[in-house]
Amino acid sequence: MELSDIGWNKDIEYNYQKLDIDNVLLGRVIFHSRKQYKIITTTGEVTANLSNSFINSIDSKSELPSIGDWVCLKHIDDFRPYQIVKLIHRKNKLSRKVSGEKSEEQIIASNIDIVFILTSADQDFNIRRLERYITSINEIGAQPIIILNKVDIYKDYEKYMIETEESFPNIPILPISAKNNKNIGLVRNYIKPGKTIVLLGSSGVGKSTLINIILGYSRQAVGEIRVKDGKGRHVTTSREIIILPGGGMLIDNPGIRELQLWSSDIGISKTFEDIEELSRQCRFSDCTHNTEPGCAIKNAIEKGELSKERVDNYKKLLCEQEYLSNRRNTYERRKKDKKLGKIYRQGKSIRKYKGND
Repeated sequence: MELSDIGWNKDIEYNYQKLDIDNVLLGRVIFHSRKQYKIITTTGEVTANLSNSFINSIDSKSELPSIGDWVCLKHIDDFRPYQIVKLIHRKNKLSRKVSGEKSEEQIIASNIDIVFILTSADQDFNIRRLERYITSINEIGAQPIIILNKVDIYKDYEKYMIETEESFPNIPILPISAKNNKNIGLVRNYIKPGKTIVLLGSSGVGKSTLINIILGYSRQAVGEIRVKDGKGRHVTTSREIIILPGGGMLIDNPGIRELQLWSSDIGISKTFEDIEELSRQCRFSDCTHNTEPGCAIKNAIEKGELSKERVDNYKKLLCEQEYLSNRRNTYERRKKDKKLGKIYRQGKSIRKYKGND
């Protein structure tokens, strides 16, 4: 196996050279649980943990190795796991805000080329959620692909296709039936050697079934769907990279129904490019598109040229991003103060030690 088979490219090579480190084994994180990491290398899979020097060099959880990361390993002996000594700078990372009140980043995966957004032609379909997914994907420069599953069950799936095409005219939309193997070739066309694909979607949309069909055997457990609301239970409980036959890597994820934004300034602008272009025609440059006269956005809604729900979601994501940006700034200041305090205490301890000499 060559490094290029598992995603190594010119960007990763450039970032590795900047580390100026020798005599290491290069590998990619394909799974981790607690402090143990499973790494794929040119010689096969190895188990690794974090070296003390690595742990002492980081300031936040987001700097820990995640699924898809490239790392530098050193071998201690045959009785202990490899040690992760360096993390190669990421080409990109798909992140979300952690659940709850904390303003911390949770990395879903890194060094991504394509994101399959899997939804289904039933109660799960939600255009507003798709806008949120695509905003996060556009932020990192990966290619979003929307996969509409279960078209064999819901014969009127064309209405979902039309709605999706109107909202995302430049994004491929693939109607499939994972259960009946319908149009799976459309999906396989995007799976290429060396390319890393992330699979996102709610529980019950058919992620595990799709993976099994792509692999050609039943690797993933498949969950049942509740008839009353179309929701499924979580079957996948952890993230991991699956090496696909014929090349390519697929990162499976537990079901994600709500993706809270992390950093999405560019992503919002790209996803809602039509709204931002139209807003330049407003009479006032600081128009909020609420009650101001001469608002091009309101005019377009009244004429039926623009969906009010789409505009409302655009405003909602902007407010969410602004709120989170303020919270992140506060968090970064506290982290910096904490780091300076640690340096001060270490210096004070050293001076005290020398004074005792």
